[in-house]
Amino acid sequence: MEAASNLQYHLDSVTDFLGPWWVEVCFIIFFAFGYRFIRLDLFGGKEGVQGKKHAGKALESTKGNVKIEELHNRVKEEVIAGDMIGALKFWRKAQAQVASSPDTLRLVVQALTSTSPDTLVEEVAAHLEAHHAAACNTQSALAVLDTVGHGQTSEVLDEVCGMLRTRLAIPMNYQLYEALLAGHAFAGNDERVDDICQEISDIGQKRTARAYALIIKGFLCRGNLDAGLKHTQAMRKQGFYVPPFAVGLLFRIGSESERLKDVFEVCLESGISLPHETVCFAFEDCLKRSDCALAATIEAAVRAGGDLPHGAFDPLLKVNVVAGHSHALELWEEMQALGVKVTEGLCVGVLARSAESKHLRFAEEVTKYCRDRNLMTIALYSALMKVYVYCGFFGRACDLYPEILEKGLVPDKIMYGCLMRFAVECGRTELSQELSRLAPQLDVQNYMSLIRAAGRDKDVERAFSLLQQLTATGEKVDLAAYNCVLDACVCAGALTRARELAEDMRARFGRLDIVTYNTLLKGFTTACNLKDAYALLREMEQDGVGPNDISYNSIINAAVCKGNFKEAWGAIEEMESKGIKADHYTVSIMLKALKRFGGSRESTRVLAMVDRLGVNVCHEEVLLNTLIEVCMHLGQTKRLQDLLALYDRSGNKPSQHLYGALIKACSQLKRMNKCKEYWQDMVVERAMQPNDIVLGCMLDALVCNGLVGEAVELFKSWKPKVGANMVMYSTLAKGFAVEGRAHEAMEMWRGIQAEGAPMNTVVYNALIDAQARKGATAEVADLFAGMVVDGIKPDAITYSTMVKAHCVKGDMNKALEVLAEMQAVGLVKDCIVFNTILDWCTKSNRMDIADRVLQEFNELQIAPSNFTVGILIKMYGRRRMLDKAFVVAEEMPTKWGFKANPQVFTCLISACFLNNNLDRAFQVFQELRENGADFKSYNVIIGGCLKAGKVQEAAELIEDAYGLNGKERVLPHGQNISPETLESVMHALGQRGLAEKVGFPLIANLRAAKVPVNGRLMTSAFDVDVKFPPRQQGRGRQGGQGKARQQDKAAAA
Repeated sequence: MEAASNLQYHLDSVTDFLGPWWVEVCFIIFFAFGYRFIRLDLFGGKEGVQGKKHAGKALESTKGNVKIEELHNRVKEEVIAGDMIGALKFWRKAQAQVASSPDTLRLVVQALTSTSPDTLVEEVAAHLEAHHAAACNTQSALAVLDTVGHGQTSEVLDEVCGMLRTRLAIPMNYQLYEALLAGHAFAGNDERVDDICQEISDIGQKRTARAYALIIKGFLCRGNLDAGLKHTQAMRKQGFYVPPFAVGLLFRIGSESERLKDVFEVCLESGISLPHETVCFAFEDCLKRSDCALAATIEAAVRAGGDLPHGAFDPLLKVNVVAGHSHALELWEEMQALGVKVTEGLCVGVLARSAESKHLRFAEEVTKYCRDRNLMTIALYSALMKVYVYCGFFGRACDLYPEILEKGLVPDKIMYGCLMRFAVECGRTELSQELSRLAPQLDVQNYMSLIRAAGRDKDVERAFSLLQQLTATGEKVDLAAYNCVLDACVCAGALTRARELAEDMRARFGRLDIVTYNTLLKGFTTACNLKDAYALLREMEQDGVGPNDISYNSIINAAVCKGNFKEAWGAIEEMESKGIKADHYTVSIMLKALKRFGGSRESTRVLAMVDRLGVNVCHEEVLLNTLIEVCMHLGQTKRLQDLLALYDRSGNKPSQHLYGALIKACSQLKRMNKCKEYWQDMVVERAMQPNDIVLGCMLDALVCNGLVGEAVELFKSWKPKVGANMVMYSTLAKGFAVEGRAHEAMEMWRGIQAEGAPMNTVVYNALIDAQARKGATAEVADLFAGMVVDGIKPDAITYSTMVKAHCVKGDMNKALEVLAEMQAVGLVKDCIVFNTILDWCTKSNRMDIADRVLQEFNELQIAPSNFTVGILIKMYGRRRMLDKAFVVAEEMPTKWGFKANPQVFTCLISACFLNNNLDRAFQVFQELRENGADFKSYNVIIGGCLKAGKVQEAAELIEDAYGLNGKERVLPHGQNISPETLESVMHALGQRGLAEKVGFPLIANLRAAKVPVNGRLMTSAFDVDVKFPPRQQGRGRQGGQGKARQQDKAAAA
């Protein structure tokens, strides 16, 4: 008995081991057998294969003595020949004489399924009953079920199974259950598969590994991914190994249904190891869909279980390059370290993809690899040129030409044409002419590039000469070439010549196209000649060439360049009345005009047009950049926040220039973390090297947000790679001035002098300001002398800053002397110097001097600024002249045509509190709130409420700022009320006994809104709300313990 148990155990082990390989092993065996049999039949037998014409004769020759093997061969011949009817005809005649083998039954069932599915069950049952002893067994049943399962519905399969079990009384074993499960899975009937699995479980059996594999295969062949995944998980829970073919099929179906991520997650959770081929396929799919995130997840999982297969590096590298990810550099280095073969095709492919993602740093690493190994070819140079061009570096693309010649390579016709276009774009006319002489043959496009180059140089004669040369070649010259020459005339301002050429074109071609008219229109609008421009529009309509959006955009641009918004809006209305929709170019033109001429009315109208047209600004970088700048210029904080959020959701990859605009916008919103995130994404994630403009934007963001130290470190780290300019130096000098680091500012100046870099007025003014804020008049004198030595003429800001230096030092007489000197040289043209003196007089309470200076300011009729208004409001507030402050706030902006900014309102609120007029303070704040109050405004209004004893009102203002208790947030995201203000409110609530009722719920709501809250807020309330005995208030040990218990209680709360 024990020996039988051991034998059964070993047989089960062998079965479990061979289970996953059953399909493959059977396929190999039957293939080998069938191949040998067919070959013997073809070449070894006397009859041979004669096709269906000899089938009847062969049957007649048997004379009632058909053998099993002969029956199988004849049926097989007909099935292979595609004659299912002939196969059935032969079988039906012979089946009464001899029992069909399982292999013959497979062929017969296949034929019946194709030609006579209605009689399938009855004919098979009748044949097996007729040969009950020889054929009514599990092998025959398996053959029937297996074949039916691959070609019929679940209903037919159940009918056949019922016939086998009830009519023929063939008992079910694990092989029949496997065939039944596979058939229902192939039919896509998950419910029947579950029923059969339950039936197997009810009789005390378990599904085999082969059964699971067949179920998974059946569902996946049917495209039923969910059922396939479900049974894959069940297979793993039973401890079975999922065969590689099933894993590969899962990933293929997952890719086709765009659910590769779901498949991978199931495999990861179930602990299924991925075959190398599947890993490569997964990365290829990620590349096809540009899904770098999923590729990174798959890579991490694969690396956790071992090394990446070499074949996976190619698609994984490309998907990271397309995403512009810095991981591409790491993969590239790893490939070299592992000895993965790097072919020219791979290098060309990744360079081409680097162009799309502007991944310049990676492209240069690949180029360095190829250069070091002398692998550079024309194809690689072409791909590298593409990278430079996509990044906007046309000059660097042209710089490759001498290197190509040095390598002994010969550019082809296409490369010559591309190089000529690049040379034109970067203004290298001599190179374009040289290329035209060396090119083996110039086509029309090459000549057009050369004509454009002549237009850039405003060389009309050369443009006409090139046109003559093109005509002499015998090439067909169309309107496009003539339009290039026409554009050259317009660029050079030769409008008369352009008109003559247009008439010649009309005579030659019999017509003028829309490009010709728009080029002429550009000439008139560039000269701001709107009268002739509109006349040309009428001429176009008479010639049957209707103006398009480009035509009207030219007129709109000319109108706004003159500040004539009325004319521009008239053109927009006309184009829309003709069914021509304003596009993103129209919007960009109007937005750019706002920065120069736009008032509040025009700003409102233009921004309303942006909303009305529904232009997708995220897909047009120029428009997006312009809109960001306008929102910053107009102080449109809410719109700017929404714009940045919209762009983040778009998933677009910014260009280098757009990174600078995004960083500036986030800096203005005081979202320094977002500035750093953009910088990190650019230099680390996408491995892009910033230019001097973007670096300058980041330095300015750091300085404006009080991170001067980080700005200095960033400047030092990138200066060797990017270089330095005076904008960067002036930004750092501004930071030193704000933080009072005058000594470092002087050291920076000495460093610039040592480098011999040319200074300018802006940098000197920033350096002087750093010293002026400290009252360092000696250093100011040194810097002023340096300006004279460097030949830089001081401007009004220079003198104003020097005045500030003397004011800080307290030497008002010297300050007035500098003012007199400014007036003598005619530099008192704006309010800057007066603002400086008035501000210092207000702070030092020298109202006598302030009145004298203000009188002189008014007599000179110098235009004030918002800063002037703010200073005067402060001055009148301190002098208890609140009505006068309101008069200044209302009349001065109206008189001089500017809008009071939030800082003016904040100053007015402070003056109201200083004069104990809370009602007017809240009126001013309400007006400011409607236009967008910032954190400074809230700090001031809350502080005023606390001083006036309005504690609960102060708490309500905090709720209003952050939008607590269901309110809408007013404070811009990224801005926060100062911790000191919050602590003061909590302290005041504690004093009033309102900590538990108002204070603690307020803190809870702030935390729920994810507002930064420090631990001192609780203790600020407890310090005054909890009354301790006098002895605990002392300075001894008990007092300290009481304080500790108090803080512990606060922390617990």
